[in-house]
Amino acid sequence: MRLNRGTVFGGSVPVVHQRTPTECGPACLAMVLGAYGHHVEVRELGEEMGAGRDGTSALTLLRAARRRGLEARAFSLPPDGLAHAPLPAIAHWKGDHYVVVERHGPGGVTVVDPATGRRRVTGAELARDYSGVLLVFTPGPEFRRTGRLRRGRWWRWPAAVAFAGRRRLLALLVALSVVMQAFGFALPALTELVVDRVLPAGDHDLLAVAGLGVLGLVAAYGLVRALRGYAVVALKVSADGELVRVTGERLLAAPYRFFALRGSADLVNRVLATSLIREVLTNQVTLAFLEAPLALGYVIAIGVRSPLVGGCLVAFALAQVGLLLLTRRRVGDLTHRETEARNDLQNRLIEGLRGIETVKASGSEPRIAGRWATAIAAVAERSGSSGRAQALQDALLGALQFAAPLVLVWVGARQVADGALTLGGMLALQALAGAALAPLNSLVTGLQAVQVVRPHVERLADVWHAEPEPVPADPVTRTLTGRIELDGVGFRYGPDSPWILRDVTVTIHPGQKVALVGASGSGKTTLARLILGLLTPAEGEIRYDGVPAAAFDPGALRRQFGVVPQEPVLFNGTIFDNIALNVPSATREQVERAARAARVHEEIAAMPMGYHTLLTDGGGLSGGQRQRLALARALLSEPRMLLLDEATSHLDTATEAAIEQSLRGFAGTRVVIAHRLSTVRDADLILVLDRGRIVEAGGRDELLGRDGHYARLVAAQRLGA
Repeated sequence: MRLNRGTVFGGSVPVVHQRTPTECGPACLAMVLGAYGHHVEVRELGEEMGAGRDGTSALTLLRAARRRGLEARAFSLPPDGLAHAPLPAIAHWKGDHYVVVERHGPGGVTVVDPATGRRRVTGAELARDYSGVLLVFTPGPEFRRTGRLRRGRWWRWPAAVAFAGRRRLLALLVALSVVMQAFGFALPALTELVVDRVLPAGDHDLLAVAGLGVLGLVAAYGLVRALRGYAVVALKVSADGELVRVTGERLLAAPYRFFALRGSADLVNRVLATSLIREVLTNQVTLAFLEAPLALGYVIAIGVRSPLVGGCLVAFALAQVGLLLLTRRRVGDLTHRETEARNDLQNRLIEGLRGIETVKASGSEPRIAGRWATAIAAVAERSGSSGRAQALQDALLGALQFAAPLVLVWVGARQVADGALTLGGMLALQALAGAALAPLNSLVTGLQAVQVVRPHVERLADVWHAEPEPVPADPVTRTLTGRIELDGVGFRYGPDSPWILRDVTVTIHPGQKVALVGASGSGKTTLARLILGLLTPAEGEIRYDGVPAAAFDPGALRRQFGVVPQEPVLFNGTIFDNIALNVPSATREQVERAARAARVHEEIAAMPMGYHTLLTDGGGLSGGQRQRLALARALLSEPRMLLLDEATSHLDTATEAAIEQSLRGFAGTRVVIAHRLSTVRDADLILVLDRGRIVEAGGRDELLGRDGHYARLVAAQRLGA
């Protein structure tokens, strides 16, 4: 494919937002494909390309585009060369990001950023941020168009969850709204009665009866409105709990890889957005759509009495909806940018506070404060842009809403002057029009609220639509002996990603102590995660007691493991609760026995509150104490297999030796990741990894005798000591 002059696509690139910071590549390719008529979910492309923690390479993007029928090439172009490139194209941006270049014009280019949306980039910004690499695409002979994605139904999932099982409550709301509509007809009828019959006849008795009727209607209206308010509150409370519960279940059911690609602070922000979504769904959208049929009823009644007044009312309603449709793209993009900026600020705040010990110890307060200030400034700038756009939208809608009753009065007055309406009839129509405009305005307000909440729903959809870990229909349920077999196991994040592990074949026998050693980045932790079932091999098979891993329920399988990570997490609660996390029915005696085995009981007993000492993010405990509490937690569940990832790295030699002595009584299989080789000298099997492969395997003396990788690791540690 040659680099021909000019733009081959003259339309608008569909905006596709990335779900994670490393998913900009798949999102950009989804936009380019969509521009040419091949619409695909970014989730599908991300899985196909294996967008992992390190992002997506240009080569991976080109290969994925070719699989979809595009002719794709990469070019090294200066900024002024973009004017001669076929667009849309994908540009490498700021050294670690991708954007879609939509069109080139005087003074700059229009880009669609998967993180922030469409924006205009000046020539100076282009020279600063464009990395000089451009991926260009044109449809090839095998390219096929597809139907558009049904993005308009993004709201169905939260609505289905929020309102599931609440048919009676919703039916009650509908019934109460219908009753309130009936009250809406009372004022026009009463107005016409008084003006056309009571006043001309001077009938005081009928006026008194009408007054009593008004008092009764007011009391009944207040009661019905209160009942509807209580029903809305009940719907809010139940919907809020259901949204949070289902979101939490979906989040925890997601595979480990889902969490590895997303920051915990970002996921917290997504889950917390359920409250805003619930508020908009139950308080604004639901009421708006409940009242919309009421407005239709009023409009029909007005149209029957005066088609001209009814037509004017419909025209004003359509004008408001049309204005929303015309401005929704601009307001939506700006709202999405503001939402992303606010989430970035919250992420920075949470991460800074979580690492406050490091911040304080390194004197990094000014740098962290500077990052916060930058994020706050971004929020202010984007909030201002979004606010101005919404203010303009509100002003235009407000002008229409202000003009509607005035125009209707003028039209009604003309009809009275022409003899087409009585004065009472005109006033009755005005009252009906007022009753119709209120729910119409409520509907418009609800649609505006949808614009605001949509970015949050789309971000949360990443959690809702996450594929749960596969569980077989008839999972194997047995207590394992601890035999683990890896047969030709390899792992990488996608078909075009580099291999992290390759051709790992080993058998771990029950009761063995197996050590995984090697330089940093050699694949030890990835291998441990594969053994634990947190990751799925890209090739080969893992078996437990001769049964393939896919035959087990992943959660049930992992419950037969005890795991102690290098940096264990302690949860808010007491020390007792943290140790008994996986065995909530554990007795005090069982917890103390596990703590003694982990050599931490004496230190707990010396604390004023003992096992009832409250922990907050592990605060107040040393790294060694946290590791030993995690070890006690693992031992309490009496696992068949124990996986230790540098589990004693924070301990002194004497305490480490004491724990090792305790673990000799452990009858199960032990898999130990170790940098400190002295901790695994008694291992039955030592696996030495280098660049993702097992390069040596055997006992300590055997490996030292080979004078290979293991011997060099031992020699290097002796020199370092």
